[in-house]
Amino acid sequence: MLIGVRKRFVFVANTKAASTAIERALMPHAEIHRGGTPARKHVGLHEALAEYDFLFGQPDHPPESYFKFGVMRDPIDWITSWFRYRKGNKFERSLPAKMTFAAFWARGDWNIRRRGGRPNLQRDRFTAPDGTVLADAIIPYHDLEAQLGTIFAGLGIEAALPRSNVSRMTALPEEIPAALHAEMREFYAEDYALFDRLDAINARGMAALAARG
Repeated sequence: MLIGVRKRFVFVANTKAASTAIERALMPHAEIHRGGTPARKHVGLHEALAEYDFLFGQPDHPPESYFKFGVMRDPIDWITSWFRYRKGNKFERSLPAKMTFAAFWARGDWNIRRRGGRPNLQRDRFTAPDGTVLADAIIPYHDLEAQLGTIFAGLGIEAALPRSNVSRMTALPEEIPAALHAEMREFYAEDYALFDRLDAINARGMAALAARG
């Protein structure tokens, strides 16, 4: 997560959504960088606003004066990207070479469920516990370059987006069965409810950004 005090932005780092590349582009314009472990880097906006109350609690720095944004992927695209990354890239939590996506899904590990069994949802990074959207814009991953360019221009930032932390496996080795696909859509119902609203959410947010002048 990054906070640009002078430029008045908060970037929420979602997982497998170009967050490392965007952070590299924004770093020169951010006075606060919450990095380190994945749990620290990928903190949700609700928690971040509370933790950095020493800033946002000041009369001249209310949260509404900051443009708060991040990136969200289609939920099934998001979890299959995680699978490809953990299959094709060698690191501590890599998956066994012969593991299928169906077996990965059935395992329900930290990518899929949080402690206690609750679904691991992207929406949790952008909403309050009651579901209220806290972000001003949530860029759909498939339109990343165009919308990010608009945001950078609105913030008065000139930066190019490098490629970082890319999965070596570029496609799933097998097709997802129809029944599993339906199960996944139901599992990510709350994420899809938010994802399907992004155009409306972003239209308001981008209009507010443009009004900054």
